[in-house]
Amino acid sequence: MPSRRGFAGWCAGGALGALGASVLGGARARAGATARTHFRAVVVGSGFGGAVAALRLGEAGVDTLVLERGQEWPVSPHRAVFGSQERVDGRMFWFRSMARWPGVLPVPVRPQPGLAEVAEEQHLDILCAAAVGGGSLVYTGATVPPDRSAFASLFPPALRYEEFAARWFPRAVAGLGATSMPPDVYASPPFTHSRVWDRHLRRAGHSPAPALSTFDWDVLRAELRGTVRPSAIAGETDFGCSDGAKKDLTRTYLPRALRTGHVQLRPLHEVRGIRRRRGGGFVLEVRRLNPSGATAGTDAYTCDLLFVCAGTLNTNRLLVAARERGDLPGLPAAVGTGFGTNGDQVGIRTTLTDRAGPSQGAPCASQHFFPHAYLQPARAESWQWLGAHGLPLLVTLLMTVDHDHRGTFVYDRGSGSVRLAGWSPAHQEPSARTLQQHHADVMSANPGLVTVGLRYPGPFTAHPLGGCVVGRCTDLEGRVVGEPGLYVLDGSLLPGNNGAANPSLMITALAERAMAGIVAAGG
Repeated sequence: MPSRRGFAGWCAGGALGALGASVLGGARARAGATARTHFRAVVVGSGFGGAVAALRLGEAGVDTLVLERGQEWPVSPHRAVFGSQERVDGRMFWFRSMARWPGVLPVPVRPQPGLAEVAEEQHLDILCAAAVGGGSLVYTGATVPPDRSAFASLFPPALRYEEFAARWFPRAVAGLGATSMPPDVYASPPFTHSRVWDRHLRRAGHSPAPALSTFDWDVLRAELRGTVRPSAIAGETDFGCSDGAKKDLTRTYLPRALRTGHVQLRPLHEVRGIRRRRGGGFVLEVRRLNPSGATAGTDAYTCDLLFVCAGTLNTNRLLVAARERGDLPGLPAAVGTGFGTNGDQVGIRTTLTDRAGPSQGAPCASQHFFPHAYLQPARAESWQWLGAHGLPLLVTLLMTVDHDHRGTFVYDRGSGSVRLAGWSPAHQEPSARTLQQHHADVMSANPGLVTVGLRYPGPFTAHPLGGCVVGRCTDLEGRVVGEPGLYVLDGSLLPGNNGAANPSLMITALAERAMAGIVAAGG
């Protein structure tokens, strides 16, 4: 590991070695740049952790390459760039032949390198992004810190909530461009459902508060005026907003990283394997794809420093396989353990007395944390039902504080694949009961509310966490124990749960803290 004194050496070749960089918006690196396969640092994945790593490495002058398996998607004010629950097609999914996700009709689709992978694991479907910008394209923008007491019970004591609240959460909020919904947007017809949701909670004696969001309110205002195609105000979010209504990472961290001149980005480059390089550093087996999904070739990339930020599912796939094959023999036995779903539950209520609006806008307007009211501490957020045009449906995303229910990623030597093991429907029963208690709480104060069952093939989560847990598999700055030069900075660092909060803010803040320490120490 480089020392502080060795920082200049760590950065050597950064300014002179960077031969070019992709520019978000469709421009590509020069042919000479894309031919190069050795970099001082490689970042695998361009989601929240990877984007932070790329920016801070670039600012430090480190010659860096970001490899992203997914595509760089454009935006259009008038065209549907992405599919959606109402326009199901193969662009939504990473190499699926049959559509599968809540609210999506299970119809045949053309396999292609689409926006999101749905992995059918043991008793659980896991959604993970596959795109430049990672999960920032498919989440709903809610930017919420974990509960203070839950943070203390989940994370290592040396990670102090006070430090995050004073420094790292504000830095992440600023970097992501998160703000609360303005009054004029909140008062508009597509957010009638948000106002009704808030009113029901207040009648039950609770005080919902505005939620920070990474949506671009000026784009929503344009949608409301009718000058751009409705996207966010029509509830599109799970598979992207075609008009750029989200301030995703392609508008925040990633362009800032590329502007340093030390960072390149290569989409449609899928890392399939990692091993130690003789003499030091790492070798990555990378499959190049074309936009149709065909394999364009396979290359071996090398680097001295490797930041694995591929998201919980794929970071575990890469690292567990590398350990079990003997490619990274120093990886801790704990890698692959501690997986959880963040206590995610989705509940739907129908109101017989209130109208929910002509459509349901996607950004989450409000949230409320319940520390003691239910079986588990929980946060409820106002959500939307895509296509509920005039239907009296109110949707809640509930996330609970769950310390106990975890699964493990294991290697199957027969198939050469990594799968989730030790997970059962019972693992999500406490959070499901907590949702039922929340429904009963709100309905008792609001006559005319009725719960609606969510029909779906089985349990699911869009917030997979854990497997390379901070303080257990890594130090507090993401350095992987037993493998010098290897770092993890994504949702796999979180201990299966994020204290009843959406994980994007915590992942970003944890990566900001880690990169500050890594750069200061020279590695």
